[in-house]
Amino acid sequence: MNREMERLSALAAKLAPDGAVTPEEFGFTLDNSIAPLYFFAVDGVSSPCYCRACVASLGATPCPLSFAEAALKGNFFWRATDGAVLSLDTAKNAIYLTDRFDEGAFANEAALASYADNFLRTLHDWRSRLETALAGKEVQA
Repeated sequence: MNREMERLSALAAKLAPDGAVTPEEFGFTLDNSIAPLYFFAVDGVSSPCYCRACVASLGATPCPLSFAEAALKGNFFWRATDGAVLSLDTAKNAIYLTDRFDEGAFANEAALASYADNFLRTLHDWRSRLETALAGKEVQA
């Protein structure tokens, strides 16, 4: 783990319940959160770093066309993703929300907590849109 991930892991450990931070991937879950957030740097490089969470695992269900269209519209200049990007992992047939940030983006626990709250709010929004699409209803972008 690089220094930035070690620093973020230490901040997250102050926010998350005891034992919720996993240093290997640096993932953590906040109280009452809808999903764990995973923070990582590609190939151990300090910057940029990423935050990722699973919107949903689709299993054998294909991604509904109305959701895919809404996701593409939402990704356009990050209009409905608050700066993050929606993507489909075809190997796992799962939809992810991923955000990129530079080293030093979070000065303290409050900054990380605010970021996590906003990220989780966006994640919840897209989970709701997917549930709407899976119910056969039109999804708004």
